[in-house]
Amino acid sequence: MRMKRKVQAIPAFLLASVMLLMSVPAYADEIENLESKTSDLQNQLNDINQDLLAISDEIASTETEIQDANNEMLRIQDSLAISRENEIRQYDDMKTRIKYMYENGNNNLLELLFSAENMSDFLNRAEFIQNISSYDREKLENLRSIQKGIEQQEADLTEKQNSLNSLQTQLKSQQDALNQKAAETSTDLAVFNQKLQALRAEQARAAEEARRAAEAQKAAEAKKAAEAQKPVSTVPSGDGTQTDSAAPGTDGTQNDGNTDTDAPSQETTYIPSDSGGALTPSKGVVYYNGHRETYYSQRVLPGGGLNIPGRHVASDGTIRDSDGYICVASSDLPWGSIVETSLGTGKVYDCGCASGTIDIYTDW
Repeated sequence: MRMKRKVQAIPAFLLASVMLLMSVPAYADEIENLESKTSDLQNQLNDINQDLLAISDEIASTETEIQDANNEMLRIQDSLAISRENEIRQYDDMKTRIKYMYENGNNNLLELLFSAENMSDFLNRAEFIQNISSYDREKLENLRSIQKGIEQQEADLTEKQNSLNSLQTQLKSQQDALNQKAAETSTDLAVFNQKLQALRAEQARAAEEARRAAEAQKAAEAKKAAEAQKPVSTVPSGDGTQTDSAAPGTDGTQNDGNTDTDAPSQETTYIPSDSGGALTPSKGVVYYNGHRETYYSQRVLPGGGLNIPGRHVASDGTIRDSDGYICVASSDLPWGSIVETSLGTGKVYDCGCASGTIDIYTDW
């Protein structure tokens, strides 16, 4: 019955191995899809950052223009104030001269004209009197013209200031919108990156399980071939005839009638190998102390669910507990069992490896 159970276990084992191998391409497709989405989001974020940089430069340039316009407005307002003061002063001077002429009559002007020594002097004095009136009128008109020009400059500059302030408000609104979009894109990118990392870890775990399953299958096939090559001995029967006797551990094993033939054999057949010595990162399989040794790395299989008190990485790269025991996996020994390995004394904290194998947990 033990052989029957072995025969039934092999197809199930092969099926599990095939399913593990088939899952690896599926992970690859999902990872490729996530990588594409992540790349698109990263490109979008880069474009948004470029737009933000351009808007920031434009806002800085607009603020400079607004500052220049404010300074120009102060200068124009000072010029306008001076022009208005000059107009008022010129107007007051003109009123003073008119008042003087009104109060003193035209006698002084006539005396000024008739006291001329000759005709040329008379004309010059008459022209001087006329020029006084013309000067006041021309000066006043000139001041008014300057004042209107300054007022127009003030109006134009005010319109420019309003336009620049409106542009600044619009640019800051665009900047706020881009900042919000950048934050949303960064959040989405972080989510996709987290999913991608988890999927890559799952792919690595599946690949490691597939590798270990393939090794276990290879070991099982080699064991089966070794058992098939065992010699069959003949022993005399009670009636003098020869009967066949199979090697111990098969259905031909003799017992005293009290032994349960369906119980699993404690013997394990190991494949001879030249790879002796201690297990190393480059020597992935050795045979030591009656068992086959391999290793699995926490860099590939983090083993977050394992209850390992005082878990730490030793100087030789093995994962050990608080008592210094090397953490190992075995499908033959109960958890907590102590076993000697090529790297020192170990304690069973995990399972899932092939029968007859001790899998050493490392940080290699």
